Amino acid sequence: MRISVSGIRGEVPHALNVEIVSKLSSAFASYLEEGRIALCRDSRPSSHMFKMASLSSLMAVGVGGDDFGLLPTPFLQFLIARKKYKGGISFSGGHSPYTWNAVLLLDADGAYLEASEGSEVFNIFESADFKKVTWKRLGKVLKKEFPLELYFHELSRLVNLKRIKDSHFKIVADPCNGAFSKYLKYFGDYFNLTLISINDDPSKPFPHLPEPNRKNASQVEAVVRATDSDLGFLLNSDGSRISFVDEKGNGLSEEMTLPLCLLSLNNKIKKAVTTVVSSSLSNWVADKTGISLVRTRVGQSSVVHMMEAENAEAGGEGSGSIALKSFSQGYDALLSLVLILDLLAGEDKKLTDIIQPFPIRHMRKIKVEVPPEKTYRIMDRLEEIYANEKPDFIDGIRIDRDKAWFNIRPSLTEFIIRLTIESEQQEIIRAIEEEIRERILV
Repeated sequence: MRISVSGIRGEVPHALNVEIVSKLSSAFASYLEEGRIALCRDSRPSSHMFKMASLSSLMAVGVGGDDFGLLPTPFLQFLIARKKYKGGISFSGGHSPYTWNAVLLLDADGAYLEASEGSEVFNIFESADFKKVTWKRLGKVLKKEFPLELYFHELSRLVNLKRIKDSHFKIVADPCNGAFSKYLKYFGDYFNLTLISINDDPSKPFPHLPEPNRKNASQVEAVVRATDSDLGFLLNSDGSRISFVDEKGNGLSEEMTLPLCLLSLNNKIKKAVTTVVSSSLSNWVADKTGISLVRTRVGQSSVVHMMEAENAEAGGEGSGSIALKSFSQGYDALLSLVLILDLLAGEDKKLTDIIQPFPIRHMRKIKVEVPPEKTYRIMDRLEEIYANEKPDFIDGIRIDRDKAWFNIRPSLTEFIIRLTIESEQQEIIRAIEEEIRERILV
C-alpha cells in the first residue's frame, strides 16, 4: 500500500480493503467536520464496493454524501467548486492494473489535497480519533446525476466550437472500458464528431493496462488505419490521462500531450507548470510560444498547487495530463482532447504536420524494483555519487548533461525507483540506463 497526500493506493484486498477505506473516509469526514462530500468511482468492481463502504462511514461521522456513481474523476473535480462541496472522494486506480485501486481525496476546489491537509487527515487516520454522531444527526446520502450539459458548455467555451464542429473530425476512441465509456456518445454529438469507439463497456475488465501510451495503442492504431480516421486516443480508467494516435495510425508518446496542449494555448496563457521529469519538448514549445515554464515535483497535487503559487494558468505532466485553472483544478483528458482538436481545426493541418517541426527526443521510463527498506539508502548513495554534476533535488535526483538529462526518484505509487532518461540519441539513453542500474544494484 502506498500513502500520499492525495490518498491511498494499493492492490485489493491485500493492501487496500474495505476496512482501510472506511477508516480513511471517517478520517477525511472528521477533518472536514460538516457539509457534504461528492463521490464518484471508475469501472473496477472494487470501486463500487469501496464507495458503499465510504458512504456508510460518512454517515456515521454526520457528513452527507452525494453519490455520482460511475463518473470520470475530472468531472467530479469540475463540479466540486461550482456546487460548493466541502470536498470529494474518487475511487479510481487510474493507470494502475485492474486488481489495484486508490482512494483520492479532493479539497473544496476539487484539487488534490496539499501536503499539510493530507498530513492532518492521516494523523486522524492513524489515531482513529473519528467524530461520532447520534442517530438523529447521521449524514444523508443522495444519488445525484452529473450535469453533462454544464460541463460540455464550459469546456466548449475554451475553444472555437464552431470551427471544431465544421471540421467533422473522425476519431477512434479507446476509453479502456473505464468511467468515460458511458459519456462517449454525448461527447461525440456535442462536438459533431464521427466517433468510432472500442473497449467502451464499463461492465467488462480492462482489455489492456489502463495507461495511455504508445505501448498500449496497437488496437487504436489498427482502427485508425482501417477507417481512415483523423485521430485516435486512449484514456486511463478515470479520464485524467490521454495519449494520441496520428492519422497515419502511429501511436504518439504520452509525453506529446502536454506540448501539443501548450501549443494550442499559444496567445491564451502566459505561464505553465510541469514537472522535473516531463519531456524537454514542453520547453521547446514554451520557447516557441513565449510561455514561461516552471518545473516542480511529480504529481497532480504538486503541479496544481504550484500553479496557484506561481499564478500560472495551466499545468500538466508527461503522463498525458493537463489542467487549466479557468476550467478546473484537476487533470482532464477531455480538456487535452478539445485543445488538440482546436489546434488541428485552427491550423487546418493533420497531426503529423503539426508535430513535424518538433525536435527529435527519445525518452525511456524504467522501473527498478527495490525492497522498500532499501529505497532511501540507495537514494543517499546516488546523491553522493552524482554530487559533482550539480544535481537538482526538486524531486529525486535530476542530472542535466550536454545531450541528455535523467531523473532518479522513488515512486509515490509503487515500491520501485523510477528512472527517466531523455536524449536525442538512443545510444546515450542505453549507456545512462546501464550506468544507473549498476549503481542502484550495487
